[in-house]
Amino acid sequence: MKIHLTPAAAVTAAVAFLAVGGLTTAAVAASHQKPAPQAGSSSPAPTQIPPVSDPTQTPTPGSPTEPAGPGTPTQTPAPVPTSSPAKAPALAAGQVKYVHRIWGDPKTELGVGVWAPSDWRMVKLSTFEAQFTSPNKLWLLRVNGIVTDELPLETAANKKLAVLHGTPGFKLISRATGTTKATSEVFTGMTFRHTTLTYTYTDPTRGTRLVVDRFVVIGGSPGAGFEISTAGRPEDLAGLNAITTKATENYFRLP
Repeated sequence: MKIHLTPAAAVTAAVAFLAVGGLTTAAVAASHQKPAPQAGSSSPAPTQIPPVSDPTQTPTPGSPTEPAGPGTPTQTPAPVPTSSPAKAPALAAGQVKYVHRIWGDPKTELGVGVWAPSDWRMVKLSTFEAQFTSPNKLWLLRVNGIVTDELPLETAANKKLAVLHGTPGFKLISRATGTTKATSEVFTGMTFRHTTLTYTYTDPTRGTRLVVDRFVVIGGSPGAGFEISTAGRPEDLAGLNAITTKATENYFRLP
Protein backbone atom coordinates (compact mmCIF):
# COMPACT_ATOMS: atom_id res chain seq x y z
CA MET A 1 0.00 0.00 0.00
CA LYS A 2 1.21 3.50 -0.83
CA ILE A 3 0.20 6.27 1.54
CA HIS A 4 -0.01 9.86 0.28
CA LEU A 5 1.09 12.53 2.78
CA THR A 6 0.96 16.28 2.50
CA PRO A 7 4.30 18.07 3.03
CA ALA A 8 2.99 19.54 6.29
CA ALA A 9 1.97 16.11 7.61
CA ALA A 10 5.33 14.60 6.70
CA VAL A 11 7.19 17.41 8.48
CA THR A 12 4.97 17.10 11.56
CA ALA A 13 5.62 13.37 11.75
CA ALA A 14 9.35 13.86 11.20
CA VAL A 15 9.49 16.34 14.08
CA ALA A 16 7.67 13.80 16.25
CA PHE A 17 10.35 11.23 15.43
CA LEU A 18 13.01 13.72 16.46
CA ALA A 19 11.23 14.40 19.75
CA VAL A 20 11.69 10.78 20.80
CA GLY A 21 15.17 10.38 19.38
CA GLY A 22 14.00 8.63 16.23
CA LEU A 23 15.62 10.95 13.68
CA THR A 24 18.67 13.14 13.59
CA THR A 25 18.41 16.91 13.21
CA ALA A 26 19.85 16.58 9.70
CA ALA A 27 17.11 14.14 8.74
CA VAL A 28 14.38 16.51 9.89
CA ALA A 29 16.00 19.40 8.04
CA ALA A 30 16.12 17.27 4.90
CA SER A 31 12.41 16.53 5.22
CA HIS A 32 11.66 20.26 4.92
CA GLN A 33 13.63 20.43 1.68
CA LYS A 34 11.83 17.62 -0.13
CA PRO A 35 9.68 18.80 -3.06
CA ALA A 36 5.93 18.50 -2.74
CA PRO A 37 4.46 15.42 -4.48
CA GLN A 38 3.19 16.04 -7.98
CA ALA A 39 -0.40 15.23 -8.85
CA GLY A 40 -0.84 11.53 -9.43
CA SER A 41 2.46 10.67 -7.78
CA SER A 42 2.82 8.40 -4.78
CA SER A 43 5.29 7.78 -2.03
CA PRO A 44 7.84 5.03 -2.72
CA ALA A 45 7.04 1.64 -1.30
CA PRO A 46 8.90 0.95 1.97
CA THR A 47 11.31 -1.61 0.54
CA GLN A 48 14.37 -0.66 2.58
CA ILE A 49 13.74 -3.22 5.30
CA PRO A 50 11.42 -6.16 4.59
CA PRO A 51 8.87 -6.70 7.36
CA VAL A 52 9.50 -9.64 9.64
CA SER A 53 7.15 -12.59 9.59
CA ASP A 54 4.14 -12.13 11.81
CA PRO A 55 3.38 -15.02 14.18
CA THR A 56 -0.25 -13.95 14.57
CA GLN A 57 -0.79 -13.97 10.80
CA THR A 58 0.43 -17.49 10.02
CA PRO A 59 0.84 -19.37 13.31
CA THR A 60 1.54 -23.04 13.47
CA PRO A 61 -1.76 -24.94 13.49
CA GLY A 62 -2.75 -25.81 17.02
CA SER A 63 -0.67 -23.07 18.61
CA PRO A 64 -2.02 -20.15 20.64
CA THR A 65 -2.19 -16.87 18.73
CA GLU A 66 -1.85 -13.75 20.85
CA PRO A 67 0.44 -10.80 20.10
CA ALA A 68 4.02 -11.97 19.63
CA GLY A 69 3.54 -14.71 22.17
CA PRO A 70 2.01 -17.66 20.29
CA GLY A 71 3.61 -20.64 18.65
CA THR A 72 7.24 -20.11 17.74
CA PRO A 73 7.63 -16.36 17.10
CA THR A 74 10.52 -15.20 14.96
CA GLN A 75 11.13 -12.13 17.11
CA THR A 76 11.19 -11.71 20.88
CA PRO A 77 9.22 -14.34 22.83
CA ALA A 78 6.45 -13.04 25.03
CA PRO A 79 7.49 -12.97 28.70
CA VAL A 80 6.14 -15.74 30.91
CA PRO A 81 4.27 -14.23 33.86
CA THR A 82 4.86 -15.32 37.43
CA SER A 83 2.06 -16.83 39.46
CA SER A 84 1.30 -13.73 41.53
CA PRO A 85 0.20 -11.32 38.74
CA ALA A 86 -2.54 -13.76 37.72
CA LYS A 87 -4.42 -12.61 40.84
CA ALA A 88 -4.29 -8.97 39.75
CA PRO A 89 -7.62 -7.12 39.39
CA ALA A 90 -9.22 -6.95 35.98
CA LEU A 91 -7.75 -4.37 33.61
CA ALA A 92 -10.10 -1.36 33.60
CA ALA A 93 -10.32 1.10 30.73
CA GLY A 94 -9.93 4.10 33.00
CA GLN A 95 -6.75 2.93 34.72
CA VAL A 96 -4.55 3.05 31.60
CA LYS A 97 -2.44 6.16 30.97
CA TYR A 98 -1.15 6.73 27.45
CA VAL A 99 1.90 8.20 25.77
CA HIS A 100 2.70 8.57 22.07
CA ARG A 101 5.19 5.81 21.20
CA ILE A 102 7.09 6.06 17.91
CA TRP A 103 9.62 3.74 16.31
CA GLY A 104 11.17 3.20 12.89
CA ASP A 105 14.31 3.62 10.83
CA PRO A 106 15.93 7.08 11.16
CA LYS A 107 18.03 6.47 8.03
CA THR A 108 14.98 6.16 5.79
CA GLU A 109 12.47 8.18 7.84
CA LEU A 110 10.10 5.21 7.82
CA GLY A 111 8.19 4.28 10.93
CA VAL A 112 5.02 3.93 12.96
CA GLY A 113 3.45 5.77 15.87
CA VAL A 114 0.51 5.02 18.19
CA TRP A 115 -0.85 5.89 21.60
CA ALA A 116 0.29 3.09 23.92
CA PRO A 117 0.14 2.52 27.70
CA SER A 118 2.77 4.79 29.24
CA ASP A 119 4.36 2.29 31.62
CA TRP A 120 4.42 -0.73 29.29
CA ARG A 121 7.81 -1.91 28.03
CA MET A 122 8.27 -1.54 24.27
CA VAL A 123 10.26 -3.99 22.15
CA LYS A 124 10.80 -2.97 18.54
CA LEU A 125 10.37 -6.03 16.33
CA SER A 126 10.99 -4.31 12.98
CA THR A 127 10.74 -0.89 11.34
CA PHE A 128 6.95 -1.22 11.34
CA GLU A 129 6.21 -3.60 14.21
CA ALA A 130 6.50 -3.38 17.99
CA GLN A 131 5.23 -5.15 21.09
CA PHE A 132 4.31 -3.55 24.42
CA THR A 133 4.18 -5.58 27.66
CA SER A 134 2.62 -4.49 30.96
CA PRO A 135 4.82 -4.45 34.10
CA ASN A 136 2.92 -7.45 35.52
CA LYS A 137 3.39 -9.29 32.19
CA LEU A 138 -0.32 -10.11 32.02
CA TRP A 139 -1.26 -7.76 29.18
CA LEU A 140 0.16 -7.25 25.71
CA LEU A 141 -0.24 -4.83 22.82
CA ARG A 142 1.24 -5.51 19.39
CA VAL A 143 1.14 -3.14 16.43
CA ASN A 144 2.03 -4.38 12.95
CA GLY A 145 2.18 -1.56 10.38
CA ILE A 146 2.55 -3.93 7.42
CA VAL A 147 -0.07 -6.62 6.84
CA THR A 148 1.27 -9.19 4.40
CA ASP A 149 -0.57 -9.24 1.06
CA GLU A 150 -3.01 -6.54 2.26
CA LEU A 151 -5.93 -8.93 2.11
CA PRO A 152 -9.51 -7.59 2.13
CA LEU A 153 -10.83 -7.36 5.69
CA GLU A 154 -13.16 -10.34 5.43
CA THR A 155 -10.48 -12.46 3.78
CA ALA A 156 -7.91 -11.55 6.43
CA ALA A 157 -10.37 -12.43 9.20
CA ASN A 158 -11.35 -15.72 7.56
CA LYS A 159 -7.71 -16.68 7.09
CA LYS A 160 -7.00 -16.06 10.76
CA LEU A 161 -10.06 -18.03 11.89
CA ALA A 162 -9.10 -20.98 9.70
CA VAL A 163 -5.86 -21.30 11.67
CA LEU A 164 -7.38 -20.56 15.07
CA HIS A 165 -9.81 -23.47 14.82
CA GLY A 166 -6.84 -25.77 15.40
CA THR A 167 -5.85 -23.98 18.62
CA PRO A 168 -6.51 -25.76 21.96
CA GLY A 169 -9.55 -24.32 23.70
CA PHE A 170 -10.27 -21.82 20.91
CA LYS A 171 -13.61 -20.06 21.21
CA LEU A 172 -14.71 -17.11 19.07
CA ILE A 173 -16.38 -14.53 21.30
CA SER A 174 -17.26 -12.00 18.61
CA ARG A 175 -16.53 -10.86 15.08
CA ALA A 176 -17.35 -7.22 14.50
CA THR A 177 -16.91 -4.68 11.72
CA GLY A 178 -16.73 -0.98 12.46
CA THR A 179 -15.07 2.35 11.81
CA THR A 180 -12.77 4.66 13.76
CA LYS A 181 -12.05 8.27 12.93
CA ALA A 182 -8.32 8.94 12.70
CA THR A 183 -6.96 11.58 15.08
CA SER A 184 -3.31 11.66 14.00
CA GLU A 185 -2.19 14.64 11.93
CA VAL A 186 -0.80 12.28 9.28
CA PHE A 187 -4.25 10.79 8.56
CA THR A 188 -6.35 13.88 9.25
CA GLY A 189 -9.89 13.47 7.94
CA MET A 190 -9.60 9.73 7.32
CA THR A 191 -11.91 7.10 8.73
CA PHE A 192 -10.42 3.66 9.32
CA ARG A 193 -12.56 0.61 8.54
CA HIS A 194 -11.79 -2.53 10.51
CA THR A 195 -12.77 -6.08 11.40
CA THR A 196 -12.13 -7.21 14.96
CA LEU A 197 -11.91 -10.81 16.16
CA THR A 198 -12.26 -11.40 19.90
CA TYR A 199 -11.50 -14.92 21.04
CA THR A 200 -10.13 -17.07 23.85
CA TYR A 201 -7.80 -20.05 23.82
CA THR A 202 -6.09 -22.25 26.40
CA ASP A 203 -2.46 -21.59 27.24
CA PRO A 204 -0.80 -24.58 28.95
CA THR A 205 0.98 -22.29 31.44
CA ARG A 206 -1.32 -19.31 31.87
CA GLY A 207 -4.75 -20.87 31.42
CA THR A 208 -7.47 -19.12 29.44
CA ARG A 209 -6.21 -16.15 27.44
CA LEU A 210 -8.30 -13.57 25.61
CA VAL A 211 -7.19 -11.80 22.41
CA VAL A 212 -8.64 -8.78 20.59
CA ASP A 213 -7.23 -8.83 17.05
CA ARG A 214 -8.09 -5.97 14.68
CA PHE A 215 -7.35 -5.66 10.95
CA VAL A 216 -7.62 -2.08 9.69
CA VAL A 217 -7.98 -0.49 6.25
CA ILE A 218 -6.40 2.92 5.64
CA GLY A 219 -8.42 5.30 3.48
CA GLY A 220 -9.49 3.87 0.14
CA SER A 221 -7.04 0.97 0.16
CA PRO A 222 -8.62 -2.33 -0.94
CA GLY A 223 -7.00 -4.34 1.83
CA ALA A 224 -5.91 -4.32 5.45
CA GLY A 225 -3.03 -1.90 5.96
CA PHE A 226 -2.21 -2.56 9.60
CA GLU A 227 -3.08 -4.85 12.51
CA ILE A 228 -3.46 -4.10 16.21
CA SER A 229 -3.72 -6.91 18.77
CA THR A 230 -4.16 -6.91 22.53
CA ALA A 231 -4.16 -9.86 24.89
CA GLY A 232 -4.86 -10.67 28.51
CA ARG A 233 -7.36 -12.65 30.56
CA PRO A 234 -11.11 -12.89 29.89
CA GLU A 235 -11.84 -10.44 32.72
CA ASP A 236 -9.57 -7.85 31.06
CA LEU A 237 -11.82 -7.43 28.01
CA ALA A 238 -12.96 -3.85 28.79
CA GLY A 239 -9.40 -2.61 29.24
CA LEU A 240 -8.11 -4.44 26.16
CA ASN A 241 -10.89 -2.99 24.02
CA ALA A 242 -10.03 0.51 25.23
CA ILE A 243 -6.33 0.06 24.41
CA THR A 244 -7.17 -1.32 20.96
CA THR A 245 -9.42 1.66 20.22
CA LYS A 246 -6.88 4.21 21.44
CA ALA A 247 -4.07 2.68 19.38
CA THR A 248 -6.29 2.53 16.29
CA GLU A 249 -7.44 6.13 16.28
CA ASN A 250 -4.00 7.73 16.60
CA TYR A 251 -2.07 5.29 14.42
CA PHE A 252 0.19 6.74 11.74
CA ARG A 253 2.83 5.40 9.39
CA LEU A 254 5.51 6.93 7.20
CA PRO A 255 5.51 6.82 4.25
